[in-house]
Amino acid sequence: MPTTIVNHNNELIDFLQDVNYGMNKAQFNHLITMVEGNIQIEGKISISKIAENIATAKDESCIYRFLSESPWDDKLLNRNRISFLRYHLEHNIRPGEIGFLVIDDTTNLKDIRTKHMEGLDFHYFHTEGKICWSHCMVTSNFVAGPYAMLFHFKPYYREEKCKELGVAFENKLDIAKGFINEFHTPSNIKQLYVLTDGWYTSTSLIEEALSKGHHVIGCVKANKMISPYGVKIKVSEFIKYIEPSTLDLVTVEGKEYRVYRYEGKVGTFDNAVLLISYEVKKDGFEAPVCILSTDIELNSETILKYYAVRWTIETSYQYLKENLGFDEYKVRNLASIERYMLLCFLAYNFLEYYRVTQKHLNLETIGDTIQHMKKESIKDFVDFAYYHAKNDVPLMDIYAKLKLVA
Repeated sequence: MPTTIVNHNNELIDFLQDVNYGMNKAQFNHLITMVEGNIQIEGKISISKIAENIATAKDESCIYRFLSESPWDDKLLNRNRISFLRYHLEHNIRPGEIGFLVIDDTTNLKDIRTKHMEGLDFHYFHTEGKICWSHCMVTSNFVAGPYAMLFHFKPYYREEKCKELGVAFENKLDIAKGFINEFHTPSNIKQLYVLTDGWYTSTSLIEEALSKGHHVIGCVKANKMISPYGVKIKVSEFIKYIEPSTLDLVTVEGKEYRVYRYEGKVGTFDNAVLLISYEVKKDGFEAPVCILSTDIELNSETILKYYAVRWTIETSYQYLKENLGFDEYKVRNLASIERYMLLCFLAYNFLEYYRVTQKHLNLETIGDTIQHMKKESIKDFVDFAYYHAKNDVPLMDIYAKLKLVA
């Protein structure tokens, strides 16, 4: 299968021009090259592969300099990216939609022998349940109607690492609260729910969300205190008195749950719903999951259904890493790393924007969109070869234009 990308995708060019703040021609060409490369390149993504496989790309050293030294304003480009998404969503979300702002973090693992890449530290890796040598990013994902759009991202560095890097320390919870404060809810959204796992569900985050008119649905740890029938007790102790088979049966998207519903004080928060939920399996029940909702008007089925939307951010991480090379960078300095992350977010945002706006293509997932773009690139490759052969261009010249060895 041909791998050389002979033309940049026109819709991608238009998208990047909309978010561009005024890069010069050379910088903008590098921007398109990197974003298109992250989308199109098969297998492991690297700057050398992008330089080799995109016909209009400059050499590898030029692209490295674009990431590390070129004086383009990545912070301004990121603000323009956010502004573009806000504008698009404001004008395309249907009235009455329920919206969700999902907040979580992910780690980009690196070999423990990697010593010269700035910002690396030991972070907890949820998937493997252990501390790993990595970079850590806190992110948000906005979900409403057909959209599941990655929005904010911010690297997290431990306080000791911040001192070493000379940057201000901000813990994960404060980063998450910043995302909530900065998020502009499209006016057609009927209600926005902030979805979190047990690492982020806290009184201060809940208060931040409520101050913006949002509700929170989040997993909580079993060490929280509740007061059923006026008796103060830890959730973990209360669970011991529950017989799952006697609880309410709730079905959400084909899955059955046995649910205990509590309403009252949860931890330091005065009034919320707490669901103690057991997923029903053929051989019994899964371990209970405790889910808090500040919206006490929601029934148990709706709370579980809304909380399931949190999984969209895990799917986004999967596409970022498996398809867009989000964790495959080999640049060393912090500015280059954070610029690379921005380009991956631009690639994801374009794919989701394209997927939703090109309704006639019936693209259901980001994966479908990537495959569609690769097929279009192959068509361009065939057209290029056919046109040049028809016009008697020497074969060696065609090979040279396609960066192929004869």
